[in-house]
Amino acid sequence: MVSNDNIQEYEVAIAGGSSAGLSAALTLGRTLRKTVVIDGGSPRNRFAAHAHNFFTRDNTPPSELLRIAREQLQPYETVDLVEGYITTASKTDGGFLLETRAGDRYFAKKIVLATGLKDDLDDIPGLEELWGNRVIHCPYCHGWEVRRLPVCVIANGEAAEHYAVTLSNWHSDITFLTQGESRISAEMTEKFVEKGYKLNTTPIKGLEKSGEGVKITLQNGDVLETGAVYYRPQKLLYHNSLAEQLGCEMSPDGVVTVSPMFETTVPGVFAAGDLTHAGLHQLYMSAMGGHLAGTNANRQLTQEAW
Repeated sequence: MVSNDNIQEYEVAIAGGSSAGLSAALTLGRTLRKTVVIDGGSPRNRFAAHAHNFFTRDNTPPSELLRIAREQLQPYETVDLVEGYITTASKTDGGFLLETRAGDRYFAKKIVLATGLKDDLDDIPGLEELWGNRVIHCPYCHGWEVRRLPVCVIANGEAAEHYAVTLSNWHSDITFLTQGESRISAEMTEKFVEKGYKLNTTPIKGLEKSGEGVKITLQNGDVLETGAVYYRPQKLLYHNSLAEQLGCEMSPDGVVTVSPMFETTVPGVFAAGDLTHAGLHQLYMSAMGGHLAGTNANRQLTQEAW
């Protein structure tokens, strides 16, 4: 353990205060662990108007879910919520040393990384402004709200083929925008014709709101009006710099490797939420991972003390 008046000491430090981080904090608060949650206030789902498929909280704004979660942490006097960004993390005697952008330093025996990821959006004018609202990526999250409406899908190749099958339960009028020459298989292209799906290879010039839907202008001047747009970024930017500094194993794409107990390959460092999944980016999965990370951080502390 470090000895310095300028360093605040905790049993567990949680980097990130969204679904995974606050779930871990709740678990650790209930196990009487002195815990700090350090968060910069920019959750990935902040662009979405409502969250869905979250038991007892369907159709609740993401910001409201976080407000409730923070409010329900108040009875647990061992949990502190701090606004800030952790920039450095290192192993030290008996635990880990963290420093924020503002220069605040923290020591913790265990760490839970719940730093999430960022969607790397294509450079299409209007896409960022509509992202998470009229441009959506997950039908399980938002498909019911635009059910049976005509929709456009920005995707090509295997991604388009996957969307075609998945969306067939929600939509029958689908236009696929491949942004250039189609890489969809001949077999699936025939299936598109059978289903009445449309295929357009002309690149997009821009997107904008149109009534309750979206207006899509193509580079050849054609205009499409649609109820919503499905789009999944080709690349996800995982916030894994702390995991990298600590020496945690990661996939080539940047996903942090965890055990079934959500411990990384570095003993004492746990991770949960979007940071630990290549595709299971759901509130429930994040909350579940945070709970298990908190449970097992407590288990280790208890065994070590015993």
